[in-house]
Amino acid sequence: MTQSAAVTLFLQRVFDSFANGSAYAALAVAISMVFRSTGVLNLAQGQMAMLSAYIAVVFAAGADPGVAFSGWLTPFATPWPIWAAVAGAVVVSAAVGALLEYTVIRPMRGDPVPTIGATLGLYLLIGVFVVKHFGGRQRFLGSPFPQEHTDRFIIGGARLWFDTIGLTLTMLAAIGLLALVQRTTKVGLAFRAITSNRDSSALVGIRVEWVVMGGWAVAAALGGLAGGLIAGELNVRPDMMERLLIFGLAAATLGGLRSPALALAGGYLFAFAETMMAGYVGFIDSQVTLVWALGVLIVVLSVRPSGLLSRKAAREGLRT
Repeated sequence: MTQSAAVTLFLQRVFDSFANGSAYAALAVAISMVFRSTGVLNLAQGQMAMLSAYIAVVFAAGADPGVAFSGWLTPFATPWPIWAAVAGAVVVSAAVGALLEYTVIRPMRGDPVPTIGATLGLYLLIGVFVVKHFGGRQRFLGSPFPQEHTDRFIIGGARLWFDTIGLTLTMLAAIGLLALVQRTTKVGLAFRAITSNRDSSALVGIRVEWVVMGGWAVAAALGGLAGGLIAGELNVRPDMMERLLIFGLAAATLGGLRSPALALAGGYLFAFAETMMAGYVGFIDSQVTLVWALGVLIVVLSVRPSGLLSRKAAREGLRT
């Protein structure tokens, strides 16, 4: 292989990592948000995103008798555009996230062991719900971004697809907007306050339970956006988010489960490492890279539970 061909191949693998990295980062940030506000590791985050993708399929199908719930969830007989279907699914996901926090998580009173068990139960319940009502069948949603064979840039001989650019920029914009809201609005400041000290926040009049519910809603919406957009790269099926959840958990762990910024960076780092290992190490395939991510997750939790987050910040519950 010539040097120019090797550079082109490297660039292509970098570009290929962007879409998965955006999905990993979104799930990692969502997991981090829930953990910061409640101290709970939400094992159902991936399944909630998968459900959002199926909801987007319902909206995109219109009144299609072959699609579960489309007859009464879709107020119009005509199918929605894909971008509108994904947006509608994000709104429904936020409502579902808030409802689950209110009915399932809040009664646990912050006890971490039964609460994590509850999120595992939600993981199983959502999977059964989708299999029962959607038949577990694979669906095709498509992407809101151009996907024709000519919709691409050629950079150094490598192809950068418009779909990849759109997905990456959308997820970065959503995460950036979330960070801006947290830093500049009263709601965002209230969320940051309860992640530092819930008791003191309650004493100064912050309605902690409402803020936590809002955090669950935003995390579900962010995961739902990732699920709806990644469906343009993957077919919608019950197990579509399982792999992404593991990488999202690993990425969030790099941030000590408390730093959205490090979780975001970890998502892209894991996607880059996954693509490069599968491309350059002959005996490594997609299943082995999954084991590698689990290995990193175990090692980080064993050696440095705070991840890349400073131990002082981890103790205080603050972001770096």
